Amino acid sequence: MEVFLRNFHYRIFMLANIISAIGSSLFSIVFVIYARHMPHPTLAISIASVVGSLPLIFDILMGYLADQTHNHYRQQLRNRVIQGSLYVIISGLMVSRAQWPGFIVILGFSMLVSLISSYNTFGAIPIIKDIVASQDISEAEGFEAGINATISLTGGLIGAALLTAFHYNYSLFALVNAASFFVAFALLFHVRQHFSTLASSQVTIQKTTGLLANITHFFRQTKANFGLLKSQSTIMQYVGVFMAINLFDAGQGVLLNLSFAHQRQLLIGNYGYTVALVGMIGSVGSIIGSLLPGRITKHVSISKSILLIYTAYALMPLNILLLKSRGLLLAVVIVANVLIGILNPQVQGKMINDLPKKSIGSIISAFYTVIQLTVPLGSFVFAILANTLSLEISWVGLLAFDAITLVLWLGQRHHQNSKLAS
Repeated sequence: MEVFLRNFHYRIFMLANIISAIGSSLFSIVFVIYARHMPHPTLAISIASVVGSLPLIFDILMGYLADQTHNHYRQQLRNRVIQGSLYVIISGLMVSRAQWPGFIVILGFSMLVSLISSYNTFGAIPIIKDIVASQDISEAEGFEAGINATISLTGGLIGAALLTAFHYNYSLFALVNAASFFVAFALLFHVRQHFSTLASSQVTIQKTTGLLANITHFFRQTKANFGLLKSQSTIMQYVGVFMAINLFDAGQGVLLNLSFAHQRQLLIGNYGYTVALVGMIGSVGSIIGSLLPGRITKHVSISKSILLIYTAYALMPLNILLLKSRGLLLAVVIVANVLIGILNPQVQGKMINDLPKKSIGSIISAFYTVIQLTVPLGSFVFAILANTLSLEISWVGLLAFDAITLVLWLGQRHHQNSKLAS
C-alpha cells in the first residue's frame, strides 16, 4: 500500500489495472447466470465454467507474445480499446434471446478478453520494473496480488447484485464492462507522456516473418526460457516447493470437503456454509498477507515463510485425525494463507529483479505453468486415495507428503548453500 501511495507512476498504472480487473470480475459470474437461460442450461453452465479456466493453459503463449512487444505501454493502451470493443459486441449479441450460436460467439469473445487480460499481466511486468525501485518490487507485487484477490472475492457478489439492480438486462451489464476498459484506457492515455521514455516503451525486438517461422520461433524461445528457468538454481528450488505446496493445498481441499461430509463435529452450521466459510477465510488470509506493508514482510524471509507454511500444513492433518477442532482448523487455514500471501509476491519480486527484462514475461509464465500442473494432480490423487482406501489413510498420506517434501527442500537448500560457499 505504501508504494502505491508514494509512487505516482505506479499508482496511475495500478488504478487502470484495477478498473479493468473489476470489469472482468463482474462479468465472469454474470456470464454463468446468463448460461442458465440457454435451452440446455446444465450443459451451457458446464461449458462456460470449463472455457472460463482455459486461458490459464495459454499463459506461456501470452507471456511470449508480451515479450515480443516493442512498446509495452502503447500495447496496454491498445488492448484496453480492444477489450472494451469486444464487450460492446457482446452487449449487442445479448440483446436478443439466448440461443446456442450467439452463446458460442459470446463465449469465444469472453475467452479472448481473458487472454488479452493475461497478456496485459505479463506485459505490465517490464513497466513495473521500470517505475518501481527494486527494493519495493515485492511490496508492489503484494499490493497487486492483494487487490486482485479482493476483486475476485467480491466481484462475483457485486456483479450478481448489479445484475439484479439492472433487472437482468445482460446487454446493459456488458456495456458497463465495456465502459470499465474505456475508462482504464482514458486514464492511461492521459498520462502517456510520463511513460514514453521508459525502457519498456522502447524495446528492440528482432521480428520474424511468416506463420511457420513465428511458430518455430515460439517453440524455440519457449524451450530456451525453460532452459533459462532451469539454470536459475535459486528460482528452481522455488519451482519444486511451489509445486509441492500447490499439490498439498489441492489435496487438502478435497479431503476437507470429504471430512466435512463425514465428521459432523467439524461443521460450522451446515455443510454448504462450512465449505463456503473455509474458502472465504482462506481468500481473506491471502489478501491480508499480500497487502501487509514491506516494512513488516521484509522481516519474514522466503525461507522462513516456506518453513512456517509447512508447519501450518502439518497441523491440519494432525487436527483432523486427532483433535477435530473447528477453531484450530480455521486458524490453520487463515495462517497458512496469510503466509502464502506473503510468500508469492516475495518470490515474484525476486524473479522480476533477477531475470533478464527481454524475456521476463515468458520465463515467469513458464514458472507459473509448471507450478500449476500439480493442482489437478493433487485433487485427483487424494480423491482416489480417499475413495479406494479411506479418509484417514489419505490424511496420513498428506502428512507424510508434507514431511518428505520439506526434508527434500531443506536438503536442496543445504546443497545450494554449500555450492555458493565453495
